[in-house]
Amino acid sequence: MGLLDRNTVKFEIFVLYLPFRNPECRNLIPKMLLTKSAEYGISIVLHLAKIGESGYVRIQDISDECGVSAIRLSKVAQILTREGLLESYTGPNGGIRLTRPANDICLLDVVKAIEGERAFTRCVLGWENCGDENPCAVHEHWRKAREVIMNMFEDKTLRELIDLDKIQEV
Repeated sequence: MGLLDRNTVKFEIFVLYLPFRNPECRNLIPKMLLTKSAEYGISIVLHLAKIGESGYVRIQDISDECGVSAIRLSKVAQILTREGLLESYTGPNGGIRLTRPANDICLLDVVKAIEGERAFTRCVLGWENCGDENPCAVHEHWRKAREVIMNMFEDKTLRELIDLDKIQEV
């Protein structure tokens, strides 16, 4: 799978919108197990939500803002488009945009679009055979934490995250 390998990449997820270029903020963010693709997907949709419904945005513009390769963002944008969260338009004024208003898209929508249904069900330690029948040492703890995280991701819309970001900038 290469670039979009879902099982091996561990990273920080930004629960609140923070630009990737701000390393001082990264230590304040809780760590989770998601792919870089999910991180990039969240970055894309938050960037689009932040600018509102002003038309299509070029991937290169998002890349410049986030400091992430346009090639990587394009691959993630293709997934989000295929899953119905984005629409794309080719041509001189082309780019991507959200298919729904920011208050109708939650973080869970984005993560599930990228990661699929296994987003929060795979073993936190990466064990392939971990499950209720064959639990790892942290299985029960992760199950409880996973429920809390999933509820939080389902409760937070893109609009809420953008509004929180505006409050923090003041």
